[in-house]
Amino acid sequence: MENSNSQTRQCETFAESRNVTNIKFASFIGVDLHKTTVTLRAVDPSENIISSLTIHTKSVNKIEDWIIALPKSRWMAVEAVSFIEWFIDRYRDCVDRIDIADATELARRKGKRRKTDRNDALDIAVRLVRGDCPLGFIADEPLMHLRKLGRHWRQLSKTLSKAKQCIKSMFHASNIHGPKLNGATAQSWLLAHGHLLKDAQRDAFANFTDIISLIERQRECLRRKIIFANRSKEFSARTTMLKSVPGIDEIWACIIAAEVGPFNRFPNADALEFWAGLTPDNKESAGRTQSGKITKAGSATLRWAICEAGVTLCKSDARQEAIRQRLIKKAGNAKANVAMGRRLLRTIYAMMRDGTLYECTEPTKSQSLKKARKARWNKKNKKEVA
Repeated sequence: MENSNSQTRQCETFAESRNVTNIKFASFIGVDLHKTTVTLRAVDPSENIISSLTIHTKSVNKIEDWIIALPKSRWMAVEAVSFIEWFIDRYRDCVDRIDIADATELARRKGKRRKTDRNDALDIAVRLVRGDCPLGFIADEPLMHLRKLGRHWRQLSKTLSKAKQCIKSMFHASNIHGPKLNGATAQSWLLAHGHLLKDAQRDAFANFTDIISLIERQRECLRRKIIFANRSKEFSARTTMLKSVPGIDEIWACIIAAEVGPFNRFPNADALEFWAGLTPDNKESAGRTQSGKITKAGSATLRWAICEAGVTLCKSDARQEAIRQRLIKKAGNAKANVAMGRRLLRTIYAMMRDGTLYECTEPTKSQSLKKARKARWNKKNKKEVA
């Protein structure tokens, strides 16, 4: 079977090394990083091995001495992993240039060679020399700070959802219709109706209530930090444009802006969609196409935020809601939500490319009723004041 996304992969934002530098490097370093060990191999412009090192990640000074001993100028590429940040921060000043090598694309280009840490590191170094190493994007410090805030918000939200789900399970087990859950209402309900629960359930309910109250306080503090970061000179224009979309508030704007980074690093919306992991992994063989699940290749935080924002947008835009309802009948609720997130991501890319704000075509019926109700309420208040 042949993957139908092969053409999309070619338009992904891998910066090939031959096109990105004019410096003449004397050392090309490939790094295969793991949680406890790291393997480094250096080659010269003729692809001859200069030196190799396999060592524990705690030996940071020995790694630095090994890098500094190599001939100048040095270019280093590290295979992308989730815990790469400390390595880049620690050794950025030891080399003339440092990049991330895309692990997925490297695996696709590997061929039939034996996979070992030493071979992987050597492959990265040799590809740097040849100019065909697929390089990823390294976020600068302000962007990384914004990205950490958004990811922390997602982790707190997941923990909060689990705590609320546990309380709902207690209500179902006791055949009780509880209140709409937050820290204050849960505490009030426990004081007024706690006798309806058994002793063990009451203690567990109190514990989960404490967790909910704590997370809500932490999220409120984090919300203020995100708003302050969004208003900085570097991100204010981008987040303001994102917030023109109904359903994207300060939090979603922070996450989308931080996870994507500069939108101009993607040649088109297809590349951004593939990078975010929202494209279906379709298989083609003998003229038949088998639809698969989305690839989930990119940031899980971005997919979470963009899909949530896409569903919220449908509550304000009648055209988007009509599309969503049609997709729900055809493919189900979950796939429809993912599809709306994918549509929203493509829309955002066009907005950033053209420098335009979002234009809502037609409000939904519920949105129109809310506006009419608000107008009547304002008119009534004016009469009472008069």
